[in-house]
Amino acid sequence: MRKFAILTTLIFIMSLLFTTMVTAQAKPAPAKEPAKAPAKAPAKPAAKEPIKLGAIYDFAGPCYMYSETGMQGLRIAVDEINAAGGILGRKIDIIVRDTEGKVDVAVREVKDLLLREKVNFLIGPCSSGTGLAMQVVHTEYKTIRISAIANTEAQTVDKFSPYFFQVVPNTYMEATAATRYLHKKVPTAKKFCTINPDYEFGRRQAAAFTEEIKRLVPDAEILYEAWPKFGEKDYTAFITAILAKKPDAVHSSLFGGDLVAFTKQAAPYEFFKTPFIALYDLAVLIALGPDAPEGTFGFARGDFFQDPNPKMMSFVDKFRKARGTYPDAWAVQNYDAVYLLKAGIEKAKTIETEAVVKAIEGITIDSLRGPFTIRPLDHMGTVPCYQGTIAKDPAYPFKIWKDITRVPGEQVLRPEASVREIWKKTGVTR
Repeated sequence: MRKFAILTTLIFIMSLLFTTMVTAQAKPAPAKEPAKAPAKAPAKPAAKEPIKLGAIYDFAGPCYMYSETGMQGLRIAVDEINAAGGILGRKIDIIVRDTEGKVDVAVREVKDLLLREKVNFLIGPCSSGTGLAMQVVHTEYKTIRISAIANTEAQTVDKFSPYFFQVVPNTYMEATAATRYLHKKVPTAKKFCTINPDYEFGRRQAAAFTEEIKRLVPDAEILYEAWPKFGEKDYTAFITAILAKKPDAVHSSLFGGDLVAFTKQAAPYEFFKTPFIALYDLAVLIALGPDAPEGTFGFARGDFFQDPNPKMMSFVDKFRKARGTYPDAWAVQNYDAVYLLKAGIEKAKTIETEAVVKAIEGITIDSLRGPFTIRPLDHMGTVPCYQGTIAKDPAYPFKIWKDITRVPGEQVLRPEASVREIWKKTGVTR
């Protein structure tokens, strides 16, 4: 009996312990605080699409040296703008194309830039011939192009396009200013010869020279007009033909490699005893070195020594640090072209074509060559023209100019009434 009682007691105690254990296990675990999600970093704003700038130039023939240095000026401007945050917060991407100096290639490449690369704007080329061919295409696709080297007046007058702007003095402006300088230096000259490259640019320069010299000297005679092909190698026949005419002075628009070749071939004939003016810019002077004919007259578009204002000299420092050389007009004008585009976009507050066109019309920018305005009528910049006389300067390892004249663009622009008269003949409506 006693054993039974002890067994019963043990069973009761064990059942209590078991119940306690089961109850304890059945209690829900204390609720844990939900884990805090890691703090998210502030979302970065999506990068804006870059502005695509198509740079289309002629890296062949006499235009090679101008296209190369023009691209250097363009790149410096773009690098500066991108380093400062771009335009409207958008960086500029440059896409370069080469026309090879050929019209068909120019048309093909500008179409590729527009249709495949989908560029927003264009700058270039060097050759007036390739420029006019491109103008038909980019006008059809309503894309703005700025010319910083090619300068036929046809781009802004005869074949005006609302999608074209020019920051280089056109052929009318340039030849008019050069003719006035030649007349000032040789006021008694009445008999003239000319030698110009046989394509759009040269033909325009010759026509403007003839018009202006006959205004200045009503009884002036043009004894002989020489028309070497673009990229001519042998100028002997033209040199001897000009000398045989015994002119009082000679006007030329030869440039680049063509002018270098002509000058070297003409020197042995003592050609430069006759007053002569041509596009003796910095690139040609450096290429000629000691062969640059002192006392000969030159015209150009804004090499650093022709307009040594503070802004220009600051650019000289930047250019020399970046390239190790001095900037010529081709670098200067391309630099100015990029900043004109920047000013237009910022004024329009968009890259939409029609808005930028309206913004650039009438705009004034403070360029490396001083302030100039885009004339609303024909989109021609009131940019200056420069003339001088080749001379040594101990400050430089190459010859530059003395007796430098800077002619403001307003003084040599074709009058608006004359532009409208030409438009009546060519069918331009404006």
